[in-house]
Amino acid sequence: MCPSMPRLSWARVLFLALAVAASPVAAASPAETVLSAVNAARAKAGCQPLRLNAKLTAAAKGHATAMAQQNFFGHAGKDGSKFSSRIKRQGYSYRTAAENIAAGYRSASQVVTGWLKSAGHRRNMLNCRMTETGIAMVYQPDDRPIRGNPAPLRYYWVQVFAAPG
Repeated sequence: MCPSMPRLSWARVLFLALAVAASPVAAASPAETVLSAVNAARAKAGCQPLRLNAKLTAAAKGHATAMAQQNFFGHAGKDGSKFSSRIKRQGYSYRTAAENIAAGYRSASQVVTGWLKSAGHRRNMLNCRMTETGIAMVYQPDDRPIRGNPAPLRYYWVQVFAAPG
């Protein structure tokens, strides 16, 4: 026993152990989980990891929100916007950019798996020229079915990729 250390009873040690075990651990957000999975796939392809960018995240969040609230699914917004104009609207200047969208996937791992199985989405994710990203998921609990889908999609995902210009 070290003379400068206070003596702890077994009850106090047990209490401290239970307190540590019961303390909340911050769970990763859907965006953080997507970023981690995408960067793992990029590493296997020899690409540098993507960095989150607040302006790209705002562009992704805006489009995911629009799809959820306006009940549509597509790269073009109901206002006619394209991902490039949504990125520029946020004040982001880029050399190259791309966008992945998805809907109906309940988890980040499901959406990344889906994107990796799609040639075009995979190409965007593994494009080593892209260095920054923005990721958003919007959940619409009272979503209505979209034409062509028998059930509501509820989960709307957008990932924007870019290389600053």
